[in-house]
Amino acid sequence: MSKFTHQGKDKKKYVESMFDDISKRYDLFNTLSSFGIDRYWRKQLTNKFILNQSNHLLDIATGTGDVVFSMYRKFKMKATGVDIAAGMIKLAKLKRNKKYISSDVITFIKGDAENLEFEDDFFDALTISFGFRNLGDYDTGLSEFYRVLKKGGKIGILEFSKPNSKIFAPLFRFYFNKIVPVIGALLSRKDAFLYLPESVDHFLSRDDVCSKMQSIGFQNISFKDYTFGVVTIYIAEKI
Repeated sequence: MSKFTHQGKDKKKYVESMFDDISKRYDLFNTLSSFGIDRYWRKQLTNKFILNQSNHLLDIATGTGDVVFSMYRKFKMKATGVDIAAGMIKLAKLKRNKKYISSDVITFIKGDAENLEFEDDFFDALTISFGFRNLGDYDTGLSEFYRVLKKGGKIGILEFSKPNSKIFAPLFRFYFNKIVPVIGALLSRKDAFLYLPESVDHFLSRDDVCSKMQSIGFQNISFKDYTFGVVTIYIAEKI
């Protein structure tokens, strides 16, 4: 039986509160729980794009800004990071300031992925990492992503998946369901990291993600698994 709500406004309220509470330990948890592999996953997402200084990236569910900074290191483009949790935005801004990057170049704002306060056809590229499954409504979110992307723009979604390997899958489930919540409890609030594996269990299949993207209007849709299928990167374009 589900312990958490996995759709709608109640889910969004929980996600906002939870990520606010764990924001100060979020980076540490990611590093410990993934053995540092999360950096590799984000680098693979970055490598899916070809941008330049004239381009503008929108990073949804930006957290503390790791994808934004990864993309900026490679492309030196302008970027806007949006997150529903104010605590995450505060930390992202602190990181930016420590890197001596102007707020005119990289901007972080609190916002709702399902109700973006940007004009149509505004961004050249859009990314969302480990945040898509946290949306209250996937279709609404994808519709907003499509709306704010320019024609010819690319979207990249990095998200957890259920491993396909018959050998690795049971090991991963044990680690994800039993060990990760313990690490979370030591660092912050345990329920946040009980939510994590359950949210993956309730998340869409790879084919369903692609189907929803296609129904919204995205084209040239593809996906690739990494680390035995623990995560998947979905790429598509607005033509």
